[in-house]
Amino acid sequence: MALTDDQLIEAGVRTGLIEATMLETLRQKARRQRSSVMAMVLAHYRFPMSALYRAVAQQNSVDYIDLSSERIDADVLKKIPASLIRRRLLLPLIYDGKTVLAVSDPTERTGIDSIQRMLGRSLPLVMADKKALGLKINQVLPVNSAEPAPATDEQDLVGLLDTILRDAYLNRSSDVHVITEEDRLRVRFRVDGKLREYPVESDKSVAAGLISRIKVLSDLDIAEQRHPQDGGFSYHLSAPIDKEFSVRVATSPTRSGERVTMRLLGQESNDITLTELGMMEQDLQRFRKAIHNPYGMILLTGPTGSGKSTTLFAALQEINHPDINIMTVENPIEYVIEGVSQVQTGTKVTFAEALRSFLRHDPDVLMVGEIRDYETADVAVKAAMTGHLVFSTLHTNNAVSAVTRLIDIGCESFLIGSTMTAVIAQRLVRRLCQHCRSPRSVTESELKEMGSDSDAAFEIYEAVGCAVCQGTGYRGRLGLFETLWFDEKLARLVAQAADEETLEQAAGSNLRFMWEDGCEKVRLGLTTLDDVRDVAVRKLHAEEANR
Repeated sequence: MALTDDQLIEAGVRTGLIEATMLETLRQKARRQRSSVMAMVLAHYRFPMSALYRAVAQQNSVDYIDLSSERIDADVLKKIPASLIRRRLLLPLIYDGKTVLAVSDPTERTGIDSIQRMLGRSLPLVMADKKALGLKINQVLPVNSAEPAPATDEQDLVGLLDTILRDAYLNRSSDVHVITEEDRLRVRFRVDGKLREYPVESDKSVAAGLISRIKVLSDLDIAEQRHPQDGGFSYHLSAPIDKEFSVRVATSPTRSGERVTMRLLGQESNDITLTELGMMEQDLQRFRKAIHNPYGMILLTGPTGSGKSTTLFAALQEINHPDINIMTVENPIEYVIEGVSQVQTGTKVTFAEALRSFLRHDPDVLMVGEIRDYETADVAVKAAMTGHLVFSTLHTNNAVSAVTRLIDIGCESFLIGSTMTAVIAQRLVRRLCQHCRSPRSVTESELKEMGSDSDAAFEIYEAVGCAVCQGTGYRGRLGLFETLWFDEKLARLVAQAADEETLEQAAGSNLRFMWEDGCEKVRLGLTTLDDVRDVAVRKLHAEEANR
């Protein structure tokens, strides 16, 4: 017997995944909307069904496993009737070097006891969600039939794509990878910066049909399979999620067939605020002051996927007011902001052309998606010089090198010095799950690495894994920021084309390195030292280096 919705929801309540008071509210809402309670719970808390199966495993003290990374115990499999495996959803696996029995319901003893009698020994239980286990069983025990499998019809493909995008949303995925391999379809989600396998029917014909469906929605040429294509579409998830977001699509030919990467944009556009970004209070106050200036330039720097656009969106949301004219030029438009004029660049409109046009529309605030050439940089700097507040992004490794980059592009140093307000370099790290993080004492080497006194011992936290974070130990991401605030002294040095080392030494308290910001967040239990090491390099201020 499979677990019922009520059993899954009860396990979610007992493990803290679902609040009992909120559950009653969701039950009433489900009755009014004639929807299932399960669908309402998943939509409200925004987690997938697998999270509830993980809650059942946690409640029964059974390990929950990822079936994509485990292999079948073929010798034991031969001893068990296929009909029993299919009927009871049981599968022998090798996990941690020993044979275990994967189940979807650890409380259902009939099938478990039957297999143990057949084998003459008991097997430790592990757990997986019903869908993933069913798909794995279909892979290892294919249906014997002389008839070819029927082609997947259009309605099946529509439903499959809707299921993938719905689960991607519930998993809080930023990207969906649809890959054609030798004999199967492979789907992966990028969640909190890491890729996860998504269980899906793995027939190669399904892969071709699904990719064609995505290309039709993206207004791409379905007959073109030898050259990369780019496109996109808007997608609406039906109630109770009732959410619309943009999907940016890129296709590419591979040896085994086409692959598609879909980036989901604007999923949380109503929930992003400056306080949610992860800035420390001191930096947040200075950033708020900077974005309320009547003129000047604020640059966000960092590699692709470091959260620059999200930070800019949160800043624009905060200053957006009916008495301010805000205009943006982007490619693509990732977040739709009510009351803001947003233009997307293309073959006919460049960043520089759009900016020049904007200056004739009486703007107060301008946002340029990216400065990538002299023409765009020149117009942006001169707009900041003539009384406009300009936001933009730049690809540099740290805050100080943004000045050097603008000079390399061709901007005059005296113009940069007189217009720059702030440069903020940022990266993203995984946020520790607050439900299961585990404290431990910091070691002496870690104290030294973090720049703390050896007698100032404190606790830091490590990832564990629970139902709330789906076993990863992390839930969401937060930014690490390197902030450079310009004053008259720095402005004069920039105007004199001072080098990066001189600017760093002169900045003093106006420069806060990313490593310092990361270590502070480690002390607060927001992330781990390993995550900070992955994105930030320890740098010393001049006075610290001379000690």
